[in-house]
Formats: sequence, C-alpha cells, structure tokens
Amino acid sequence: MNKLTKETGGRVIEVGNKFEKLKEGFNQIANELRSQYNLGYTPTNAKLDGTFRKVQIQANNKDYKIQARTGYYAVPKRD
Repeated sequence: MNKLTKETGGRVIEVGNKFEKLKEGFNQIANELRSQYNLGYTPTNAKLDGTFRKVQIQANNKDYKIQARTGYYAVPKRD
C-alpha cells in the first residue's frame, strides 16, 4: 500500500482493529477534504508517445502539505 500511495499521491492511514484509530482516521480524511485545492496542468509537449512525464509541485508556504502524483504517461485517449 505504501508504494501504491506514493506513486499516486495518496497516503496510508493505519487503523488496525482499534475503533478510536478508525474514528481518528475518518476525522483526518474529513479535515483534509475540507481544505483541498485542485490544480490543472496543460503540458507544453503535446506528443502522445507513451513516455512518462515528471511533474513537480512546490508551495511557497512551508505550512502547506502537497499530495500529488510524481507524473503521468502521455498516452492517446482510447475510444
């Protein structure tokens, strides 16, 4: 799970079998959902050649936490 979440910009919340940890995990998720921002990106390289393109996002404010994918594959859309 850690590898999957790292590659997709997510994170793991481990709760085990404890109700209090589960409740705390849901509270963390609820707080994050109330304070999220979405960014759009249009690449300058329009080639759909299947290569992996790295994307890096930085914040000017050190208090911000950024969760994002490390990049994407430039593949053509399927019909």
